[in-house]
Parts: sequence; structure tokens; C-alpha cells
Amino acid sequence: MEQDVRFGNYRRPQRESFQQFENKNLNLNENHGNVDVHLVNVLERLEKTMETNAQVLQNAVVVIDNLSKKISKMTSAEEDDNYVNSKRKDKVTVEVKCTFLKISDIDTIAQQFEAEIFVQAKWEEPELQSVLRDPKLKNVEDLSELVSWDPRLMIMNVNGTMTLNRKTHEVQLLEAGYQHPVVRQLWRFKGFFHESLELEHFPVDIQDLTISISTERSSREIELIEDLHALSSISTKAFMDAQEWTLYRHIETYRDHTTVEYCSSTIHPILHIQCRVARKTGYFIWNIVFTMVGLDFSLSGTELLIVCLTFSAFTIDSSSSDRLAVNITLFLTAIAFKLVVKQSLPTISYLTYLDVYVVAALVFSGMQVTQNACMNAASHFIKKADVEFYDRLSMAALAFILIAFHVVFVVYIQRKASRRRRMMEEKDRLYELKKEFLEKCGILPPKYDSSTILPTDLDSILK
Repeated sequence: MEQDVRFGNYRRPQRESFQQFENKNLNLNENHGNVDVHLVNVLERLEKTMETNAQVLQNAVVVIDNLSKKISKMTSAEEDDNYVNSKRKDKVTVEVKCTFLKISDIDTIAQQFEAEIFVQAKWEEPELQSVLRDPKLKNVEDLSELVSWDPRLMIMNVNGTMTLNRKTHEVQLLEAGYQHPVVRQLWRFKGFFHESLELEHFPVDIQDLTISISTERSSREIELIEDLHALSSISTKAFMDAQEWTLYRHIETYRDHTTVEYCSSTIHPILHIQCRVARKTGYFIWNIVFTMVGLDFSLSGTELLIVCLTFSAFTIDSSSSDRLAVNITLFLTAIAFKLVVKQSLPTISYLTYLDVYVVAALVFSGMQVTQNACMNAASHFIKKADVEFYDRLSMAALAFILIAFHVVFVVYIQRKASRRRRMMEEKDRLYELKKEFLEKCGILPPKYDSSTILPTDLDSILK
């Protein structure tokens, strides 16, 4: 019998083949005639049975296809119904607490950082009030199954995919400070996050590391605020870039809004949660700059050595072309040094402090070359004694310009860097006051804004 591979059924062999088979068997020994006839009957019944089974299988395939289509339609309809039913009539206030569990790989060139984050979002759920009144619902083991509303939080500045992404829910029926049961959404994730670094003060810069939390719901449905009962925090012991950066202890939050086009055309709230790090200047001190006595940081370093070496050319006679050759060589060396320094920074459209110094050093080297060329040209028209006098005078003027530039530049940077670092230390102190206030009062002041409240306000409250 021939097999049909497509449907698994068997084709009916021609009746003549069975007849020939029967006739051939009848011509055999008469003692075996009855056995052959019985075998033919069995084969015919088996053929009919296989044809019936093949037809049943074909009908089953059609039924399964129809059922799968109906199930998919029912599932999509249920998801749409859940989305509609998940909306609430009132505007929900969601308190967000963020913990930086681990920060590593702060990449200045790529302008991103890697972090492992824990986010706790909590809100009141009046529908769960029925659990307290209904004794049957109290026996439900997982109360989170009764929660139908979700804030639909998302991270705005994630760069790529989050490798660790787990969400769980828990319900607290009675919690101090709330009128209704409280739902907590616990979210832990890890990934790379984009951060536009402000490198104007490089290499004495302080950078913000921000997690921007938004929602797919509009600002009419939801409001994101800082958790008033628990402070956001950061684990300083798990900081992996401690060799290059200094991590501050405080966490700041501020609110914003945006329009996410792929969700809807409405306005969506954003809560920015940020910590701060200060770049350690040790690498740049020993590899690019040197420390000056009495100052924490100075830009008179390797580039200054190159500039100072230009004064060695004054030992060569002003009428000789060797002086000009030495200064041009040092000028090209300074340009090569600038290209090496540029590899530590991304492509930015403004100058950093280090760029300003390097450009100033190049300008000064150009002034040296110009002075050498002028003295060489003047030696052909005026007396040698006069050339040497003007040469010494111009050399003293260049030295005065160099010293005055460094004094002004170092004082300016020192004041700017120190003021910003003092500001960060004051924010750390304010953060500690907030901790004390929460331990004493259990809740932050109403309408609290971490960007506007003054440390003296918390001091007076604690007193």
C-alpha cells in the first residue's frame, strides 16, 4: 500500500491487485487456501480502518485551528478589557523610592554609566478596602492578585536593554499614615544609562548620575513624587569606580514632564533621581599636570614644561636659525600632546579647563616662535647689542605673561572647584538632616521639594 505523506492516510490499492493476489493463492496447495482468503479479508478491514482514522485526523486538525483562532481573539479581548478596567477615576499619587545598589563603569567618552537599581513605588488602593470587611477575601494568600491597577513605570534614559529586570508586588492592608491599603511595586533592574556629562570643569568636574522614571499614563491619571516616608539612598561600599571618582552620599529628586510619542500624545510625568560623583584629579596631576605648593590643583604641568623649554632657546644666539627650529619643534610637540589629551574626552563643542590651558600654551609657544623670528630678522638691520637688549626685554615680558596667566587661571579654577565641592558637602549635610527628620517625625514636610528647602528649615524643625 502506498502512503500519502501529507495527511498520513493510505491510498486504496486497485481491486485488481487483490484479485490477482487471491487467484494466485488459490492456485497454491489446497491445504492453504482457507488461510490465504482469511489474510485477504484482514488486509481489507485494516485498509478501511486506516482510511477512517486519516479522515478523523484531518477533521481534528481543522477543529484545532479554529479553536486556536478563537482563543487568540479571546486573549486579546481580555487584555483590552483589563487595560480599560485598570484605569481609575481619581488621580493616583505614586511615591517612588530609588536605591543605587551598585554603580560601575562611568564612561566619560560614551557619556553613560552602568548601575544596578532598586525602585519601590507605592500607592493607595481603595478597592482593597473590601478585603478588611469580607472574611472570605482575608484567606487569599496572595493579595497582589486582587490589584487591578498598575502605574506602568518605565526608565527614560536606559541605554540598550536591562539585563536584570524583575517586578513583584506586595500589599499592606494597614499602614500608618495612609487611609487605604497600600500597594508596593518592587522593581529591580540593571543596565547602562545615558547621562549628558557637563565637562566644562574637566578635570575638576562633578557629574550627576540620573535615573529618569516616567510612566505610560498621562499626568491626568498619575503623579510621581518622592517617597515621603523613606529616603532614596545609595550604597557607597559597592561603588566600583572609587579609584577615579568620589561618591557623595546624598540623593536628590526633581520632577519634570514629557510627551512620549509612542505611548500617546498626552503629557507624562517624570521623576529624576540623581546621585553625584566628583572626579579625582590624581591621575591628571601625575600624568598631565603637577601639584603646586599650597594649591590642590594646578594646570602648570607637562604642557608647562614644554612651554618652559622654549626659554632654553634664548641660550642660542638670536641671529641663528637654530633657535627658531627648537621652538617650532616644541610647538609641534605641544600639538601632539593636545591630541593625546583629547582622547580622554568625548566630542564636545566647548572647551574644558584643560583645553583652555592647552590652547593658551599653544598660543604662548606661537608667541615664542614669533619673537624668535622677529629677533632673527632684526639682526640684519640693527646692531647686535640692540638686538640682544630687545631680546632680553621681550623674554622678560613673555615670562611675566606666562606667570600672570598661571596665577589668574589657577586662582579662578581653585575658587570654582572649591565652591562646587563645598556645595556638594552642604547637600550631604542636608541629606543627613532629612534622615534625622524622618526618624523623628516619620514623614517629610508637606509639599516638600528637595531643590528649594533650606538646611536651616530642617535645623529649626529638628530643634
